[in-house]
Amino acid sequence: MNLSALKQFFQKDGNFLIFIFVFSFILRLIYLLEIKDNPHFYNLTLDPLYHDSWAKQVAGGDWIGNQVFFRAPFYPYFLAVLYKIFGHHLFLVRLIQHLIGSLSVVLIFLIAKKIFDRKVAILASTIAATYWIFIYYEAELLLDFLLVFWSLLLIWFLLKAYENLKSSTWFFSGVILGLFAITRPNILIFLPFLLLWMILALRKQNPVLKISLFYGWILIGMILIIFPITLRNFLVEKDPVLIASQGGINFFIGNNSKSDGMSAIMPELGDDWEYSDCQFIAEKTLDRKLKPSEVSDFYYKRGWDFIFQHPAQSLILLIKKLYIFWNKFEISNNQNIYFFKQYSVLSKILFLGFWVTGPLALLGIFLALKKGPQITLILLFIFSYMLSVIMFFVNSRFRLPVLPFLIILAGFALIELYRMISIKEVKRILLSGAVLVMFIILVNSNFYDLGKGSFAQSYFGLGNIYLNEWDFEKALIHYELALEKNPTLPRAHLNRGVIFFKLGNYTEAEKEFLEEIKANPGDEKAYNNLSVLYRLQGKHSQAIQFAQKAIQLRPNYGFAYYNLSSAYQSLNQHSKAESVLVEATLIVPQATQIHYILAILYLKKNQLEKAQKQFNLVISTPQVKGEDYDLSQISGLEKSTLEYIEVKANSFYNLGLIYGLKGELDSAEESFKNALQVKPNWSEAHSNLGKVYELKNDFTQALHHFEAAVRNSPQKAIYHYNLGLIYLKSGDKEMALRSLQMATTLEPNFKPAKEVLRQLKRKN
Repeated sequence: MNLSALKQFFQKDGNFLIFIFVFSFILRLIYLLEIKDNPHFYNLTLDPLYHDSWAKQVAGGDWIGNQVFFRAPFYPYFLAVLYKIFGHHLFLVRLIQHLIGSLSVVLIFLIAKKIFDRKVAILASTIAATYWIFIYYEAELLLDFLLVFWSLLLIWFLLKAYENLKSSTWFFSGVILGLFAITRPNILIFLPFLLLWMILALRKQNPVLKISLFYGWILIGMILIIFPITLRNFLVEKDPVLIASQGGINFFIGNNSKSDGMSAIMPELGDDWEYSDCQFIAEKTLDRKLKPSEVSDFYYKRGWDFIFQHPAQSLILLIKKLYIFWNKFEISNNQNIYFFKQYSVLSKILFLGFWVTGPLALLGIFLALKKGPQITLILLFIFSYMLSVIMFFVNSRFRLPVLPFLIILAGFALIELYRMISIKEVKRILLSGAVLVMFIILVNSNFYDLGKGSFAQSYFGLGNIYLNEWDFEKALIHYELALEKNPTLPRAHLNRGVIFFKLGNYTEAEKEFLEEIKANPGDEKAYNNLSVLYRLQGKHSQAIQFAQKAIQLRPNYGFAYYNLSSAYQSLNQHSKAESVLVEATLIVPQATQIHYILAILYLKKNQLEKAQKQFNLVISTPQVKGEDYDLSQISGLEKSTLEYIEVKANSFYNLGLIYGLKGELDSAEESFKNALQVKPNWSEAHSNLGKVYELKNDFTQALHHFEAAVRNSPQKAIYHYNLGLIYLKSGDKEMALRSLQMATTLEPNFKPAKEVLRQLKRKN
């Protein structure tokens, strides 16, 4: 666009673009201010918490990570950059997301004007500005608002490339496509449709070779964005995963005999699953260790096996997913969208939704079929993206990237209807009216009883938030509300039991856990929690029975092995306790806590070599970061002391003790130093490191660490005693006297300190 054309553009459309951007942003700001006090705003759950945890880890310095990406990385890294610049300010993050959303509205105007005219552009951008579902997702820590922006930017560049035929514009189209792909890879299905469009649109004026070169520029732009992700995946795990390894699991979720086409439920695991569970099933089935790409391939194969072995059932499921994609209901994926409206008056005022845009968009497609290459591009994008969704499973946020173009088509349909009525094209009015009525009936029908669904899961989610905040009264109220809506809701009784357990009311806790088993017999956490409860009550036989049942239900459930082993230890059946833990390390080798507990058991039995081996396994096993968030952790009674950092620090410390006992002072020194790198203010580690330096006659370093031990734990007599001895060896009798006197003050019956003081006084 030259300077005069740019000036003309701003004279004509600049004021409206400024207005629509500001108007969009004001609506979004109002909404943000409305919801900032709701319980979910700062207490994140499910996917938002997953993204937040991953982003905080990256912002903390772990930019590379140590595992193949399970999910596409762009959005968590986008958050990480914001956290790095502004800190962990969730309000500001959402505000920035709303700014991007407002820019998307501007892009809708520009694209609508380019394809149709200014009237359609004004109407479509106004609809988009007031379309609540856009506003809702922009305020969530979910990646989907970015997909709206990427899809609009991609189509804008492709339309510009079609007009100017410049290699640079095709290249930038590829860059945007690459950015989309590393945000959500399913856009890659658009590539063959894009090539088809280019051939159809350009073949009359351009030779095939030139079209191929243009397509090549798109691929180059895309590859430049994707290749670093692929290379990084290969370098960290020697696994050439293109972007992320999630695809196979998602494909199987949407293509199995138990799939409903819209829920993230694994047949063997329900909705309470982690990647490690899926990996375990795949590896157990194939009887070998699998790379992430192989796990994905395993589930792709299972999905395709279902399709080919049950063609009628899979076809019915596909039709259902197609129906859901074009249905008015916003199928929730993380939290109930309709439940969330209670926090915003604006969401109730902004009434536009798919109930009206869906039918109008379908009519717009019907009316615009012969409008030329530009509309063909839009239609191919809608069709290909829809295909990429229904191949997996459908919910509200997965169809979000096509909504801008459906809104543009809906705007076109309204303007076209008005034009027909104005010039009295009766036949076209009747035909369009009949088509519109048909689409209204279809989009607003409810063949699968979709509805808004029960709010049970939403009340359950609020209960989890209050449980995390230790507000047990509110948590119990919301779990009760959840159970009123759905008496068999998974984990509601379970979490009530957790509350009673934390309150010390073991009788009520037991009742709730048993109720959970009654409602959901396959809930391994209920059995495991009962195992904990019975073990603490001294009912060791029952503890063993319920831990074994938990393991039977979920063979890779590390904490169940821990409880089973602990129950055996309580009965002094140490051989059985050891064999349980050994079995667990073979089944879940990445569970550092199990290796640690086994090492401690060996240490108690004075089997130093075996203990050393297990401690080394703990420190050499990388922490699963970013993508290991256990969405069901709240429902278990796992010990918080078994956190990875704590386990790693303790392992280094215990290795230091073992090396010290073996007289390997250099190795002991290194281990204690490593323990202090993990826990810098650990008095015990400082004290033992001081002892090592004392044995090596490095009194300066010994003094430094004994002083640190005293500084961090001034009430511990033994640290003052050790400090006094090193002062004495350093020739500082005055300081030695002070430290030893402090030791006896803190512990009057501390005989070694009293004896040294007696000897000092005798010499004086």
